[in-house]
Amino acid sequence: MKMVGVVMNNDTIAAISTPEGAGGISIVRLSGKDALKIADRVFSSSGGKAPSTYKSHTVRHGYVNAPDTKEAIDEVILTVMLSPKTYTREDIVEINCHGGMVFSKKVLEVCLVEGARLAAPGEFTRRAFLNGRIDLSQAEAVMDAIKSETDLAGKVAARHLTGEFSKSLRNFRDAIIEILSMVELAIDFSEEDVAFARKEEIAKRLSEVRDSILNLIRTADAGMILSSGASIVISGRPNVGKSSLMNALLRKNRVIVAPTSGTTRDIIEESANIGGVKVSLADTAGIIDTEDKIEKEGVKRSFEKLELSDIVIFMMDYSRKLSPRDEKIYRKIKHKNVIIVVNKTDLAKKLDMGETERMFAPEKVLKLSILKKKGFNAVENAIKQKLFGGKIKFPEECVVTNLRHKKILEKTLKAVERARKVTNGEYNEELLASDLNEAVYELGLITGETATSEVLDKIFSRFCIGK
Repeated sequence: MKMVGVVMNNDTIAAISTPEGAGGISIVRLSGKDALKIADRVFSSSGGKAPSTYKSHTVRHGYVNAPDTKEAIDEVILTVMLSPKTYTREDIVEINCHGGMVFSKKVLEVCLVEGARLAAPGEFTRRAFLNGRIDLSQAEAVMDAIKSETDLAGKVAARHLTGEFSKSLRNFRDAIIEILSMVELAIDFSEEDVAFARKEEIAKRLSEVRDSILNLIRTADAGMILSSGASIVISGRPNVGKSSLMNALLRKNRVIVAPTSGTTRDIIEESANIGGVKVSLADTAGIIDTEDKIEKEGVKRSFEKLELSDIVIFMMDYSRKLSPRDEKIYRKIKHKNVIIVVNKTDLAKKLDMGETERMFAPEKVLKLSILKKKGFNAVENAIKQKLFGGKIKFPEECVVTNLRHKKILEKTLKAVERARKVTNGEYNEELLASDLNEAVYELGLITGETATSEVLDKIFSRFCIGK
């Protein structure tokens, strides 16, 4: 597999592997066959020995020098890790510089002058995959781990990094390959007097594989929420308290709140941690019928955001009567996971609660007064209930955390199901083999056996440079 536009595994790459900004240290990482030679040219040890003479996984103090003047650029700690026991299974040198971007950029520039090439996004992890240290699903878990913002997300990513998810996929793939070998044997020796597995036995095995894949797919919705978070959109008419609720959920004044209508004219988003799960909160423009071009665009964007959400919090005003506009908004969102909230219960009642509860049944209508800080816990509990039935916990079984994986597993399931139908109908070994080969191919797209350069480019382009 060849990386488009980049020579893979034949040259030595370098990059800053720590985030930009002030910090205690910055790390410049080199990987490749010339990593030690480049280190010899740029590093002078306090002990006088060259990095190429160091034992693997040892650390030395010294200085990185300018290539022309040999003047010290920075005082550093250098670590040598020799192939194959490294992240990329190549020789790796890591140079720990002083924090901030000034010193790390200078050290990187020196490494590039001395023969290294600037690494592409995710190229270190890509080499780890190409050199067989990890499979493709584990490589994707690296990015999930980096992006984790909650303990649960981190735990799920760590489980995938260890290869538990990959093991499940390999079990599926091995089971399908075993069935395929039986079918291909029957095709190759169809004219011989040889006993083959009966189609009932093949159908039974396919049913077992199908059930296992289906059970894994069913974990995807919860798994993706644990890993990437849930999208929650707050919706309703203008001036019902959407922005105030968002500030309360965020526990900070992120959104401007004013008594006049139309304060929010575009979508405002912010992340929060609710019950250990990352949620993306979106405060939308009040949904109204208007001829104002800016307000119309705001309403259009609100409806687009509602369609993409995992949960919709629909808000109404206790001090205003139920209106046809409320009903119109609800008709647009009732197919979603909806939480119904009536705000401003501290004001004089004008909303007919009986009519409201009948209209939104069987959804429970929650009463809230953001001003008096009453009912807020009920809203948070309703969010948790909508997410995982109120029990947000680390799953015992392996889960799907990636939309790419879910779609591929769904294609695999369809191929296995087609194969089952062949065994139940007019038995045809060639058709059966074709469906089984497709299932094997699809699973290989997750673990990497059948992934093309284009697939790899797309996946690793999401990585940062240096990982």
